[in-house]
Amino acid sequence: MIAGMNARQMGRRGGLSKSSAKRAAARRNGARGGRPREVDRLAGKIRDVCARLAPQLPQIDPGDLRLIVRCLLLPPARRAVFLMRRKDGRYVF
Repeated sequence: MIAGMNARQMGRRGGLSKSSAKRAAARRNGARGGRPREVDRLAGKIRDVCARLAPQLPQIDPGDLRLIVRCLLLPPARRAVFLMRRKDGRYVF
């Protein structure tokens, strides 16, 4: 930490930095209509993981796979816990 500098001054100095990565991220976010919402980022990640896992797990229903992946990607406080599998193959929690 820099002596003699408070949090406001450090934030101002950080906000003034202009790296190429920061400029590129700002351009990407601006082209998409602003910073992506957290829920949209989560939905995209769920879609990507399901697309990667589905060929390896053909016996699992796509809806169940999406539910399982969603619950694993959520923060621990928001996760559902799977209690049992029903006779029709779906999960009850």
